[in-house]
Amino acid sequence: MNQLFQFRFKYIIVLLLLIFSLCSFSQNNKENSYDILFLGSSYFGYNNLPALCKDLFEDTQKDVNISNYNPGGVYLDYHASSSISESKINECNWDFIILQGVGSLMAYPDYYTQHPVSPALEALKTKIHNNCESTRIIYCLPWAYEDGMTWVPGWDDTYEDMQILIYYRTLEYSNDIGFAIAPVGWVWYKILEDKNYPLHYLHMSDWNHPSLKGSYVMANVIYSTIFLESTTDNNFNSTLASDEADYFKEISSKTVLDSLDLWNISPYTDTTYSDTISSDTTNTDTAYLSMIYPNNKKSFKVYQNFPNPFSSESVIKFEVLRESKITIKVFDITGKSCGILTDEKKLPGVYTIKIDGSKYKSGTYFYSIQTANDQVIKQFQIIK
Repeated sequence: MNQLFQFRFKYIIVLLLLIFSLCSFSQNNKENSYDILFLGSSYFGYNNLPALCKDLFEDTQKDVNISNYNPGGVYLDYHASSSISESKINECNWDFIILQGVGSLMAYPDYYTQHPVSPALEALKTKIHNNCESTRIIYCLPWAYEDGMTWVPGWDDTYEDMQILIYYRTLEYSNDIGFAIAPVGWVWYKILEDKNYPLHYLHMSDWNHPSLKGSYVMANVIYSTIFLESTTDNNFNSTLASDEADYFKEISSKTVLDSLDLWNISPYTDTTYSDTISSDTTNTDTAYLSMIYPNNKKSFKVYQNFPNPFSSESVIKFEVLRESKITIKVFDITGKSCGILTDEKKLPGVYTIKIDGSKYKSGTYFYSIQTANDQVIKQFQIIK
């Protein structure tokens, strides 16, 4: 009897250890997996972008669960009011939700008023975070039509004109609303400029939807935006020639990773929202905690530099509302850093800092002012 008891006891112990191991394995797998939802339209549907992304992600051993809802011919305001979209949002605690933009709406919001972008993004952000506060929202910076707006009678905006407007507006909405940018359209712009604008290269022959090359670029940009990693060592080329795919990987990764603060991208964390940030938080790990902790009260106010445009000198005025380390950086239109104006702790008060125009060539620039939990970007121009 005693031996039977010992046998059963040992059996139960082994069984419990096995169950514990399986639970731990399952939990570890969950911690290393990513649930990703794509909400868009035919721009995501062409070439099955979610499937392209899944193949690309899994080539680097990323464990991903990807779902999508991309009905043709809809805009973000549809997703903001659709019960189907809302049910997709509430389906699970998504790690990332990828939103698709439309170039014409972003470039010309005062002309295309039927589908306003900003209210839709605000509404979607609310629904997404009501479901799961830690879900990261990524908005794909749109691309311009291949012929710009020249197809509209009386308009002469080229592809380049339209893309620049999309770029500015996306940065503005990103900072005002609070979402990360996957700079798809900006990478397209760099590629097309580099290739001397070949016809129907990233666009389909309808001058609008993405070709396979365009979708492949989009997948690489999204990968680097999510994982903060380059895709240059990735072996997934879809059906593209290896040299062309390698070129797309390099320019996509570089555009994202060289300008994380410009795109409002922060390191992924499972940390949930909090109104309190530790005073010993480092800039290296949490440069953009405004994306992780959007409920924090603003730590500063910043005003547009004056004069603007300018040639020799301009002044930025900002007000520190609570003691913070203030960093002000300057970037050119490509997102390349052009220097740091200040990087020091400031007590509450009103401050000014000068921009020395003699250090810069004529052109469009941006200055970002940030603390550990806030960031604002504003544009300025130098004319000589």
